[in-house]
Amino acid sequence: MYRNLTKGLYLMNNDPVITYKFREIKNVISSYLIQVLPQFHISPIMMYALEFLRKHPDCIAVDIANEFGLTRGAITQLLDKLEEQGLVVRKPHPTSRRSLLIQVTDKGNHLINEILDAYHQKIEQLFIPYTAEELSVLKKLLEKLPL
Repeated sequence: MYRNLTKGLYLMNNDPVITYKFREIKNVISSYLIQVLPQFHISPIMMYALEFLRKHPDCIAVDIANEFGLTRGAITQLLDKLEEQGLVVRKPHPTSRRSLLIQVTDKGNHLINEILDAYHQKIEQLFIPYTAEELSVLKKLLEKLPL
């Protein structure tokens, strides 16, 4: 394992094209999300918060604040906007009178699915020039990434 890790680091340090391409891919894919979101009348931070809430049901506002490095005031404003649009609900916490559970509504889940469908369609455009064989190799390589 150590030998493979050392080999991988050696290859990465001596071939900056790989790290450059990954940064470039990240930037392009991030820009795709920003291009998709306006039609849904939602900001990137709203989308990130909804995805976080979907992955972590029954969390509280401080969990979101910690995840995104936002202040309590910023989180309150964010949750107010999400709640006004019917995308989340705040419910009493079962064990803490000072906290509220935040849950994604059915409408919020539906919106996330719509956004992700549009986002994935945009990303899929990157792969149009590839053959089935090339996509198969790419898939195998990506599956090896320790993410």
